[in-house]
Amino acid sequence: MNLSRSLRAHARARGAHSAIEHHGRVVSYAALDRAVDAAAALLAGKGVRAGDPVGVALSDRPEHLAFLYAIARLGGLFVPLDCRWTAAERERVCESFRVKLLVAEEGDPAGGVRALEVPAAWIEQAPATAPFPEAPGGGAPFAIYLSSGTTGLPKGPVLTHANMLARFAIYRSSLAVEAGGRFACVTPLYFSASRGFAMCILDGAGTLVLLPPPMPAPQLAAAIRDSGCTSTSLVPTLVRRLLEEACGDAPGCLFPDLRALISTGAPLNPHERAQAMARLSPDFYTFYGSSEGGGVSVLSPTDPMSRADSAGRILPGTEVRIVDERFRDLPEGATGRICYRSAATAQNFHGDSAPLHEGWFLPGDLGHIDAGYVYITGREKDMIIRGGVNIYPEEIERVLRGHPAVADAAVVGAPSAELGEEVVAYVALRSAVRHEDLATWCRRELAAYKVPRRFIEVGDLPKTPVGKPDKAALRQRVHGEASP
Repeated sequence: MNLSRSLRAHARARGAHSAIEHHGRVVSYAALDRAVDAAAALLAGKGVRAGDPVGVALSDRPEHLAFLYAIARLGGLFVPLDCRWTAAERERVCESFRVKLLVAEEGDPAGGVRALEVPAAWIEQAPATAPFPEAPGGGAPFAIYLSSGTTGLPKGPVLTHANMLARFAIYRSSLAVEAGGRFACVTPLYFSASRGFAMCILDGAGTLVLLPPPMPAPQLAAAIRDSGCTSTSLVPTLVRRLLEEACGDAPGCLFPDLRALISTGAPLNPHERAQAMARLSPDFYTFYGSSEGGGVSVLSPTDPMSRADSAGRILPGTEVRIVDERFRDLPEGATGRICYRSAATAQNFHGDSAPLHEGWFLPGDLGHIDAGYVYITGREKDMIIRGGVNIYPEEIERVLRGHPAVADAAVVGAPSAELGEEVVAYVALRSAVRHEDLATWCRRELAAYKVPRRFIEVGDLPKTPVGKPDKAALRQRVHGEASP
């Protein structure tokens, strides 16, 4: 089934029902489906055909979803781009994925990429069109998501319509994201988890309430409560900020009406989970998964506190193995490489070095299994997760190496109580340069959240036996500096 078919069915069955709410705007299912037809016709008129990659760099507004579903309806490949990226970043990714057209904000620089600018409140202005023919769904490709690549640029897992429908089933059965409910979307739609939950809600004829960041914790807490939503998803950074907001003298929890408060993106420690259940919502879930492989496990409110240091119980329908470097199974309790597969797992990748072995996805995490619970002990990848956002060090290193004063650079994640990790750059210099100037240089080509917060000068970067920067040694050094 094509993912857009459910919108057409909802438009016929309950067209007046609220599909998306955003800062006072209410988009009904009938209006959303008409907008999807109009957007599909507009894209087709720009030369987009089935199988063509189409980039979307829109902000968190209803038009983002209208164009996402339009790409699905005409059989294109949706490619998510962060609207906060610079023109240079967008151009690199669009070139890598051979994007035919970039859907962008009005007046937003697109660099050398052919772009379609979408004005504010486009849905209300969209022309009436005939129903657009629906392309095949099922095993047909729907999107190229972004994940870490061997060159520092992202490579893309290719997700099918069927992969996404399998993810929706997981959200409903294991995370209490109920069909027909109201979901508060408080993290960017560029995030794969936010996008997945948003689509799940729309697939189930619910109402998606867009509460885009940034928003101070008191305002965010009030917005979630006032939205009348039954579920929401937060990255750990937001969980921590809301815990600070909830730690006053007022009794009870911050969100008594939520039936599911979901934390995704990075692990919480047992103390944080206990605090979240006591002060935010007793219906608190921790979800472990990836954009490439779908869900792995969930730690639900009914799981015992003795398992609070785990990533939760393995999801029904998901197979998980712990293997060694040769992909041999390890005994229960032994630490090794986590790999898994399910109907939600991507089986094709755009780019080289797909992290698959005979259909099993390897997320780059190390861990073990105990009585059906998954425990994560480390990461093989160098990827930094800052506030739930994946940051690829190679991209930042490439920009730094372009500065005339920088001979070499290596970027690692440093511990951060607020964001989980913070970006730190070790630089070997050819000549003296102010750290502020290095930051300014990075801002020319990188989004603000990728710019290193600290620069550490070294005479020479430590190297591995094969001559590469020794990231393990640098991480150990920066972790030691962060320790009390």
